[in-house]
Amino acid sequence: MTVTRGQADDATPYAGAGRDDQGHGRRERIVVGVDGTAAGVAALRWAVEHARGSGSRVRAVAVSEPMPMVGSGAEIAGGLTAQSMLDDEEFTAAAQAWLNEAITALPVDAQQSVEREVVRGAAATVLLEEAREADLLVLGNHGHGAITGALTGSVAQRCAHHVKCPLVLVPAPPDQTG
Repeated sequence: MTVTRGQADDATPYAGAGRDDQGHGRRERIVVGVDGTAAGVAALRWAVEHARGSGSRVRAVAVSEPMPMVGSGAEIAGGLTAQSMLDDEEFTAAAQAWLNEAITALPVDAQQSVEREVVRGAAATVLLEEAREADLLVLGNHGHGAITGALTGSVAQRCAHHVKCPLVLVPAPPDQTG
């Protein structure tokens, strides 16, 4: 497990977390990115276990990120519009399935306590926006390494550079990569 800007234990991740501006107690908010991989499921499990110890709220977010459309010209515009609507629906359904699968993998008593949301957009942008008011952002780490991450535009890498709260990167189980 990799931690940036925080600590990966059941203690409060940084001074001031879990308190409002007047120092009154409030429930810490943990945002978890779920992406249909074993690493995403492991991240949600870690967040739920951390929340049990800290009394935090967990919000699982799956992002529907359609592939960018390439093309131009009036002659193909109508076809692209119809295709992009179909793709949006398919990507949203896939993101919802990832979220359902990850939550189903949790212990039964934890499943109902997880807030869930599917959001359309660029994954890093959506997760950074969701984490803006969070106390902790938890993501799965696919372990592709710096070169592959740079070539594929790693969401975790972009979040690590821009997130304002502590970030925990949870690796996939050793027998499952992806």
